Amino acid sequence: MIALVAAALLASACAPEEPRVQQAVQTGGVQAMDEARFWAIVDRTAGHGSSPERQVEALRSELEALSAEDVAAFRNAFEAQLARAYTWDLWAAAYVAHGGASDDGFEYFRRWMVSRGRAVFERLLARPDDLPDILVAGVEGVLEFEEILYVTDEVWAGKTGQDGAEMPVDLTSMTVGGDPRGEPFAEDPQHLAQRLPKTWARFGNRPLG
Repeated sequence: MIALVAAALLASACAPEEPRVQQAVQTGGVQAMDEARFWAIVDRTAGHGSSPERQVEALRSELEALSAEDVAAFRNAFEAQLARAYTWDLWAAAYVAHGGASDDGFEYFRRWMVSRGRAVFERLLARPDDLPDILVAGVEGVLEFEEILYVTDEVWAGKTGQDGAEMPVDLTSMTVGGDPRGEPFAEDPQHLAQRLPKTWARFGNRPLG
């Protein structure tokens, strides 16, 4: 059932971030927004989590009220939280829940984590195997939210007249190469069932997607 191996995941990790890394070198970056302010913004949108479209629009409204520099600071704070969640245990949780997780899939899973708000994010960061506990019964669809981060580029572009890819970024906020933290996971079902017993019990034979 599980097709990917940890070695393959490691080889392709962080590929989607390379264009932004190059831009960061050129621009020098903008410091990330204060965590408390960042999470206050995210938490105000998280109530729309049952509708990704509504949450994106709620975040757009929040960002439209900020200066272009603050939008970039928000984007960098988002990247900083993605970097915090760059761990093998969380990758394993996404892997089990979805029956596999590529580097892109794990990126979008971490974006979903951030979109759920600070309390959920910190809980999963501390205890990845609590994933089934924070989900409603009968949840359907993958736990990914690719679009949540794109709205920052769109709003910044609208405020500056520049392409969103030119937004200044802070390299210290980003996951730039390197391995996830912790111990790599194996594709073996027994290993995963022991490592993440609650997550395996719920999704091991019934992955989402």
